[in-house]
Amino acid sequence: MRRSILLSIILVAAGTTSADAQSIFSSRGLGVPVSPVDARARALGGIGVGLLGRNPSLVNPAEAADYSFRGATAALQSTNRSIQVDGVERDAAASRFPLVRIIMPLRERIVLSAGTGGFLDQSWSAFRDRTEIIGTDTVAVRDRIDANGGIAEVQIGAAYRVSSALALGLAGGLYSGRVDHDIYRHFLEDVLPGVEDIRIRSSWSQRAPFVTVGLRWDPASVLRFGGSFTWAGELRGTADDPGTSDFVIELPLEAAAGASAILSPGLLGTVGARWAGWSRTAGAFPSDDAPADTWQFGAGIEWEGRPGSARTFPIRVGYHYNQYPFRIEGVTPTEKAVALGIGARFVPTDAGPLASMDAALERGSRDAPGSGLGEKFWRFTVSLALFGL
Repeated sequence: MRRSILLSIILVAAGTTSADAQSIFSSRGLGVPVSPVDARARALGGIGVGLLGRNPSLVNPAEAADYSFRGATAALQSTNRSIQVDGVERDAAASRFPLVRIIMPLRERIVLSAGTGGFLDQSWSAFRDRTEIIGTDTVAVRDRIDANGGIAEVQIGAAYRVSSALALGLAGGLYSGRVDHDIYRHFLEDVLPGVEDIRIRSSWSQRAPFVTVGLRWDPASVLRFGGSFTWAGELRGTADDPGTSDFVIELPLEAAAGASAILSPGLLGTVGARWAGWSRTAGAFPSDDAPADTWQFGAGIEWEGRPGSARTFPIRVGYHYNQYPFRIEGVTPTEKAVALGIGARFVPTDAGPLASMDAALERGSRDAPGSGLGEKFWRFTVSLALFGL
């Protein structure tokens, strides 16, 4: 009887009536991708490649070449969302640190960096109230699944300034994390002597190597192009509980490209795209949920006001579109969002400000047409950078 009850609990994930934590879409496959970018990049389309000015995002290691002072930057992100599952709605909130990075120029042309950022969000929770027939009795039960964890990237990199116009970058590290699953069935009516609530826990430690190469090219002082390519190895999940199996899954290759230009004094425009070859992992998942290659697109405009003044407060607007890799009933989930951002630059130098703060507020939605799943969200990101330390 316990085996059949456990199976029914596991199947609840395909038809839940309420959910919380990071995102209901995190329950599919390996989770939802997270971009390791700061608040400025989030406000300008979320791609984080090819931005004129300092860019601490982890997507392109070559862009660290723009730093002449050692320092650090960190970002905090908070999300409030309304989740809809088959017409039932519930609010949820979550916070994360999508980016922490240390920059350290070594020589005139070489800049070292180390950082950590988001990669996959695997936190979600769902429950369903239902009835079960046990023997001759009909019993009300609540099935609940909690998943907590995710995968982050830990990166060490170097950028080399070939010339004032061209820089190359190389970075490597580990995707690392842990996820815990807690499957719980609670009997709402105490009508069967000897029948107790059921709780099964399982957890996995996850690791995979990766290497990223990148370039940054400024053909003119008002124009920048950037690009990067990431190779990732096998993600190895090591089970930490008896009776739970290890797993090995190929991670996708990724490529990103972006450009920005000064359209007029104090006005910057940017566009970018990222591709991830998630179809490489398709053999590890059921056909309906098997991942497909995904694209992200982003664009934004930044108005700085009075360039060169002691303090500047740039204003930004942007838009981004994301595809999620793990399909639901053959449908690819998507995310769309518009963003409004503001920044503050203090202590200007010829090599850039020594202190800055940025904030971005996004309004967006996620859905998979025909699946009954959807989300609307507000996402707030704030980042702080200090240099010359």
